[in-house]
Amino acid sequence: MLLSNYLTTGWRNMLNNKLFSAINVFGLAIGLAAVVMIILYVNHETSYDKFWQNADRIHRTHVTFNVPGRDPVSGVSSPGPLIHALKKDFAEVEYATRIAGWGPTITLGDDVYIEDVKLVDSEFVDVFDVEVVKGDLKAALSDNHSIVLNETMAYKFFADEEPLGKVLSLDFNHFQRDYKVAAVIKDLPDNTQLDLPMLVLIDEKDWEDQNYMFHAWFSINAQMYFTTKQASDLQTINEQFDNFANNNFPQMPIGGDDAKASDFIDLSAMNIKDLHLNAEGFGEMRPQGNQAMVVTFSAVAALILLIACINFMNLSTAQASKRAKEVSLRKVLGASRGNLIAQFLGESILMTLFAFVLAFGLVELTLPFYNDVLNKDLAVSYSASNLSGLALFAIAVGLLSGLYPAFVLSGFRPAMVLKANKSADTKASLRLRATLVVIQFAVSIGLFVSTAVVYSQMQYALNMDAGYNKDNMMVIFRLNRDEASEKREVMINELRKHPQVTDVTYSSETPGNGNENNTMMRTPDMAEEDAMLIGQRSVGYDFFKTYQIKLIAGRAYDENRNDESPSTEQLRNGEKAEGTIVVNESALQRLGLGSPEEAIGKTVIIGRGDPGENLQLNLTVIGVVADIHFASLRSSIRPEVYPLNTNFVRSISVRFKGNPETLKNDVEAMWRTQVPNIPFAHSFVEDDIAELYQQEQGEATLFAAFSGLAIFVACLGLFGLASFSADRRTKEIGIRKVMGASVFNVVSMLVMQFSKPVLIACLIAWPVAFYFMMDWLETFVYRIEPSSILVICAVSGAFALLIAWLTVASNSIKVARANPIKALRYE
Repeated sequence: MLLSNYLTTGWRNMLNNKLFSAINVFGLAIGLAAVVMIILYVNHETSYDKFWQNADRIHRTHVTFNVPGRDPVSGVSSPGPLIHALKKDFAEVEYATRIAGWGPTITLGDDVYIEDVKLVDSEFVDVFDVEVVKGDLKAALSDNHSIVLNETMAYKFFADEEPLGKVLSLDFNHFQRDYKVAAVIKDLPDNTQLDLPMLVLIDEKDWEDQNYMFHAWFSINAQMYFTTKQASDLQTINEQFDNFANNNFPQMPIGGDDAKASDFIDLSAMNIKDLHLNAEGFGEMRPQGNQAMVVTFSAVAALILLIACINFMNLSTAQASKRAKEVSLRKVLGASRGNLIAQFLGESILMTLFAFVLAFGLVELTLPFYNDVLNKDLAVSYSASNLSGLALFAIAVGLLSGLYPAFVLSGFRPAMVLKANKSADTKASLRLRATLVVIQFAVSIGLFVSTAVVYSQMQYALNMDAGYNKDNMMVIFRLNRDEASEKREVMINELRKHPQVTDVTYSSETPGNGNENNTMMRTPDMAEEDAMLIGQRSVGYDFFKTYQIKLIAGRAYDENRNDESPSTEQLRNGEKAEGTIVVNESALQRLGLGSPEEAIGKTVIIGRGDPGENLQLNLTVIGVVADIHFASLRSSIRPEVYPLNTNFVRSISVRFKGNPETLKNDVEAMWRTQVPNIPFAHSFVEDDIAELYQQEQGEATLFAAFSGLAIFVACLGLFGLASFSADRRTKEIGIRKVMGASVFNVVSMLVMQFSKPVLIACLIAWPVAFYFMMDWLETFVYRIEPSSILVICAVSGAFALLIAWLTVASNSIKVARANPIKALRYE
């Protein structure tokens, strides 16, 4: 009976105070919805690769090259020979497998594809317990003429036909082979760093003429996973990796005879469950997560929920004057304080449960947008355990947010309230409400500043002068395939004739699409052991012209001059070891070649061939270009040289005018005519650069959304408080108007009442936001100036104040314009 009375009273109170109830329910719903969505994200991000049977014992090796004068170069792949040395030197290692990606041309009847194929070792089956749908996986990976497909690829090639026993012809560009489908595996879930569309066995003999793939210690092209007998063995192996590197890596090409591998190379291993959020380096199969983002989003969700709870406490205590008599009469009639606390907590929980239901509606409405931004496929699981857990969480939120109001309301003294015919609203409760408003707006302003800084940095990255013109540039890939390579000159000539094309070039790498290629280089007055590691990007004729890269001194490569350097094979045959080179400003400084003008005509020496051959090539510097940002602004510009290479070409770059889609269609038609057996692939440089910052763009979008939610919820609470304040001061306003106050005077009075907490919130939020955003910007080598953050802080304060004014004024004008007679008629 008592419970029924509490529920009835709670329901009537919600109906009698529709505005405050709506603000509380909707505010809590937004907070709960934010929490649910963040939980979906956090659970997904922290679940990566935990499903493997031996996940605690599966690890991956990483390599970092620390070269003087260069940023450390980290990769999640490892040298090919590492697998044999690891199994030889560490008894703790049970099984090991390399996973190397390659994109061979695949022929099936008259159809031609280019798909990602993973080259693996036979012990792959002992490391990973992939689910086999058909066939024998172990047998398939013991035979270098068998191939394994996942379900998606099996359907793509054979639809509903039986794939087992069918033959696919793979051309790796170095060798061709027919592979028989021997097994089909289940598609891997989304929450893994592995991507395994097709598997074939690594046969190192197939790659002997491509020494860099599996035979070279200073080339990293394959991820390496291994299992240990105990999970704790990982720490033992990591502790011994320095000695392992010194014992197994060949003599370092830098540092002299006394140099040790551990001086320049850091080997490490990480458990597979930690890879998604903690691994660093290039070479991942799938996009990585961000540990900082997981923590940040969790904090943001908690802050939004905090703002919603503050709204509830503020509005509940503000309404104390309306319920003071009710509480006092209940006490007079025998209700204990415990009964009243239970009643008010019950009302709080009832309101929270309404918000809980509404929250799931908001989640379902916003999930498509959320997934689009995160590039994920998150969904709410409506299982009994999940729903009960979330319901308990909602009840806990209701208890926490209603705890203080319950104690305040239940603490009224009947004699004081009934005698004075007024509420027990004290200065302490007024100060508390003001403090809570300060907290609300401090959080909102901090999120606003963070959003604006992230957005500003992204705009800075996208619009910064990268040293080349990325606009109206299309890149055509797969020129390194034999059939395409043979038609390269024909296609370039055809492109030059196209009315939209203004310039054409070719290269091994393009902006946003590159590898970490380096070469050892020195000047003639340097000792061989003092040679420096310098980055290199092979280019073709007209590369600098097409990309509109500024030449500071000298000239670019010219087809009418003898600019081509001899190949390694020509050097072995005794041809003259001389050529030309173009360098960037950073390489100029690193090699000590003086000013750009002084460097022209000087000689640099690079090593060629295999270790021990002692082949050298003398290159004359013919041009110096400005430093170019080919990669993300998270990395500094490296010292680079741009050798002319007319033999190995991966792509053609085209500068154009007019409609890009028209050009793309014409180029694709030309490609299909010239190279019918290789699928066409292209991109636009502007899109490639934008993709480098896709993660940050997603962060900026979500920050903006969450900041908007925080500000909106805070304004809901402010609107409610302003409404209550105006209502409570109705008679005062009436008297002021009778005494001559204008509507503007009254509104200004109410607006200024709520301006002070917002200004205090600014003073709290600004230094906190400045500190954290400066820390975030440290991850970028090239970033906006700290003064920009100060400007953003000032703008955020002005914006918050404007929002507060609009919120309060919109509510106060109605009261201020009311006829004062209505406010005073009962006096």
